[in-house]
Amino acid sequence: MRHGVKTVKLGRTASHRRSMMKNLATSVLRQGISPNQADRAVVTTVERAKAVRGLVDRLITYAKKGDLAARRQAAKFVDDAEVLAALFEKIGPRYQNRQGGYTRVLKLQKHRVGDAAQLAMIELVENEVAPAAVPPKKEVTKKSAPKKETAKKSTTEEEVAKKSAAEEEVTKKSTPKKEGAKKGTSVKGKAKAEKAEKESAPEAAEPAEAPKPETSAEG
Repeated sequence: MRHGVKTVKLGRTASHRRSMMKNLATSVLRQGISPNQADRAVVTTVERAKAVRGLVDRLITYAKKGDLAARRQAAKFVDDAEVLAALFEKIGPRYQNRQGGYTRVLKLQKHRVGDAAQLAMIELVENEVAPAAVPPKKEVTKKSAPKKETAKKSTTEEEVAKKSAAEEEVTKKSTPKKEGAKKGTSVKGKAKAEKAEKESAPEAAEPAEAPKPETSAEG
């Protein structure tokens, strides 16, 4: 009889179960320090998530102690040196004011293909990680486009005004010549008319000769 035995066998041998828990706990810690919010959870079955939750909480408790003995105890389960360093440098100080309960298990509506086992998501609580630096985007204001259009309109209006001014100057330069030519023709016509009047005037001014009286031969 197995009264009081808390070990969940998960259908594995002792060695297989131990290696599986070590790998799953390392994955949860690795994803807990990921800068991307969507990558901070691990999806597994509900039974495995509940089984590994206690191991992850124990490792974070070792990290909160921070001494050499605690680091050696954590190194028995975490083989990755980078994850072990992050556990004591980042995750441990994060939960200094929290007394237990460092993980959460959320059941999913999905089921695993093949055996239809219910899936769950396990992640660290208060997973506040500084996001990666993103360069600021250049904001394009909507007012810039109308300014360009108004500038184009003003330039076209200036060009039209310049063209009209040039045409007026050309017409002004050409019109005096025509008026001068008209004036010249009018003066010549007047001179001819005056000459004709003068020529006709003497003929009219000369008096008609009086008829001479006839003299008789007798007288």
